[in-house]
Amino acid sequence: MKIIFNKFTFSIPFILLLTACNLKQDESDNSNEIRVNILLEDSKNNSFDINKRRTKLLSAYKINKTVNNETLKKDLLLKIIDQAINLKDSTLFINANNFRLLLSKKLNDTLSIGESLSRFGNYYFLKEEFDSAYIAYNQAYKLFDKIQNDYNTGKMLYGMGAIKSNLRDYTGSEVLAFKAIELLKPLKKNTSLLLCYNLLGINFSELKEYNKAIVHYNKALEYAKKITNQSFYREIGLNNLGLTYHHTKQYDHAISFFKEALNSQNLRKNDIDLYATLIDNLTYTQFLNGDTLQLEENFNKSLRIRDSIHNVSGVVLNKLHLAEFYISKSDTAKALSHTKDAHVLAKNVDNHRDRLEALKLLAKLDKKNAPAYLEEYIALNDSLQAQERAVRNKFTRIQYETDEYIEETKRLSQQNILISIIGGALVLVFALLYFIKRQKARNKELLLESEQQKINQEVYALMLKQQSKLEEGRLQERHRISEELHDGVLGKLFGTRVGLGYLTMENTISDPEEFKSYLHEIQQIEKEIRAISHELKHDILTSKADFASIIEQYVSNQSSLNNFNYTFNNNADLPWSAIEDEVKVSVYRIVQEGIQNIVKHAKATTVAISFNLTSESLHLTITDNGIGFDTKKHKRGIGLKNMASRVSKLNGKININAAKGQGTTITVTIPL
Repeated sequence: MKIIFNKFTFSIPFILLLTACNLKQDESDNSNEIRVNILLEDSKNNSFDINKRRTKLLSAYKINKTVNNETLKKDLLLKIIDQAINLKDSTLFINANNFRLLLSKKLNDTLSIGESLSRFGNYYFLKEEFDSAYIAYNQAYKLFDKIQNDYNTGKMLYGMGAIKSNLRDYTGSEVLAFKAIELLKPLKKNTSLLLCYNLLGINFSELKEYNKAIVHYNKALEYAKKITNQSFYREIGLNNLGLTYHHTKQYDHAISFFKEALNSQNLRKNDIDLYATLIDNLTYTQFLNGDTLQLEENFNKSLRIRDSIHNVSGVVLNKLHLAEFYISKSDTAKALSHTKDAHVLAKNVDNHRDRLEALKLLAKLDKKNAPAYLEEYIALNDSLQAQERAVRNKFTRIQYETDEYIEETKRLSQQNILISIIGGALVLVFALLYFIKRQKARNKELLLESEQQKINQEVYALMLKQQSKLEEGRLQERHRISEELHDGVLGKLFGTRVGLGYLTMENTISDPEEFKSYLHEIQQIEKEIRAISHELKHDILTSKADFASIIEQYVSNQSSLNNFNYTFNNNADLPWSAIEDEVKVSVYRIVQEGIQNIVKHAKATTVAISFNLTSESLHLTITDNGIGFDTKKHKRGIGLKNMASRVSKLNGKININAAKGQGTTITVTIPL
């Protein structure tokens, strides 16, 4: 049996501060205020799904950030925060409430600071982080009390009392509840007074002072009659009264209250959880009262509902009641099964009270393992008592330390300011020294990088010159061979042919046709050698592509190693010998980087490289038939950035044309 508590705690309507700014707002703020309010209304529209409503609320929050009038911004934020609570959007709630808290501190608005703190208290209460909730409530309480805002002061007292009741500090909770009632009664705040009397009923019921509990529950019901909203305060009060009469074994009274609550219109439709709770409480009370009609059916009905809405604690309670029912029917197997399920579920959700009940039942039902269950029961009970004492002491300490901290802060405020100034000055000095040291180290690194780059350029220039010299040597050797062929071999062949000619004139030949064929063959050899000589000579005279041959040799090597075909086109008019070494070094590196990218990423089978000269500019094109990429979505890697950097240093331009599945073309233009 469980008294409903949390349903009351978070039914308190939060205060909505209406904008009451008499100052004239500019046109932009008026427009943004209208947009924020429209989006707020959309976020409350139940015809939209929850995600769309949250999106609307987030848009309202973003637009509100652009409002210039900070008071208006703060007041609109409160509406956004409360709607974020309703939509259970914890991320937006935390961000918006933190933002409002900072803004309120900037405006020195004590009431708004307290409101933000109270909402953090509610948030932590929902998460059962009771220490954080208590601290937030306590801080808000001091602020509200300071400005004599009795309504909010009473609400914070109630919140702290609810936390103490949850942690079984019923006496401490009782004191806070009576303080809250004293402040709230003159204000006729019916909902808050109902909650306070309900809290007192819970405390007295837990202290087994059932007569006092009944008195306070009845007072809560009186206030419930004055509330016109759709919350089921009356039905919750009837449930709690029924439970109190149940504890005093006045089962007939308890049954009448449960039935009266269940007869409420639209209860099942609007609060299925409360509906299932009332069915279980009614059925269990009827079982203890000796009734037998439809007990099992109603227990299972409540169990199914609670299971469908994932109310794990409710399922645990239902299973414990079913276990008792099956024990009365001597069906030990079903009783043991339900009790074991209840024990596991209670342990999973840290429902310690029902877990203790399950352990007691298991010890009765499972005689073989009874010692183990009893040992677990004792250990858990001792642990909970120690934990509760520690928490209660912690809250007392929070209250005491908060007051002490305020006094200490006042006493040391001047000293803290002085220390802050000195500390800030020291931090600035150390930061400046660190910055100077860091800058010197960075300058050294840059100098080393610059020198290394210069050395690399010089080494590569030397490599190019060496390659050029080798090419020049090859050309000279070809020239020499050409001359040898022309002046040596060709001359000898010519002499032989002339000799044979004279031989025909001086001697007779047995087979003239054979002689003619030899003579013709020699003529053919002469023509072939002459052609070879001219071709070699022509290449020597026209070859100007020393640097181009280096590029082609590199591409050829990569083609062999990485299994792709290539074409290489070099404009014969390009004056490579007159082009600066810096340009050639950069061009070589660009080609090298382009080929590496093709090998690593493109999966290309064909690569085309061409050099052209137009309008005193060098044009390099690298094309592949690889997989390509989307230039809009693809983030440029370090290779492409290096290529662009090299081209930029030469005052050139680079263009990358690529598409998925259509290959890539890189075009580089460098002014000469």
